[in-house]
Amino acid sequence: MKFILFTLVLMFAITGCSKPSAEEMFNKGVDAQKAEQYDAAIDSYRELVKAYADSTRTPEAYYAIATIYQNHKKSYHLAIHTFRQLVEKYPNHATSPSASFLIGFIYNNDLKNIDSARIAYEDFIKRYPTNQLVVSAHFELNNLGKDPSEILKAQALLAQEETKQAKKAKKK
Repeated sequence: MKFILFTLVLMFAITGCSKPSAEEMFNKGVDAQKAEQYDAAIDSYRELVKAYADSTRTPEAYYAIATIYQNHKKSYHLAIHTFRQLVEKYPNHATSPSASFLIGFIYNNDLKNIDSARIAYEDFIKRYPTNQLVVSAHFELNNLGKDPSEILKAQALLAQEETKQAKKAKKK
């Protein structure tokens, strides 16, 4: 009887002292993020990254950290750094192409660093030439440094010209 009681106490002690799983850490981060507790979310995701480098949740945690830095903390350099870690450590993960693209996007749109944006977009195209965001990367490259109203005006003129050409082609 004492042996059984000792075994049960030992099992509860070991279970209570074990670290949470990668999935539990990830879910804790998601819950904190949903509650707009961004520092707590970052802490949970970072804990996961540190404890479970080989988990399938780790690249997702990097992506979540970077998007929190970008969208909620406005810490653009930290977002870029975290996106880069994701791309370098997990280049074949489903989130890596988007992370690579977003590096250029942040440089261009948030930091107004056109030279770094160009390098980042070109790197994205080289790494992920068949990704659906390649069209957007080319668009961004062609419009680096332009004011958004300039881009909209040019697109409107192009659309008008295409409409005229289509009407001429129908008449023939």
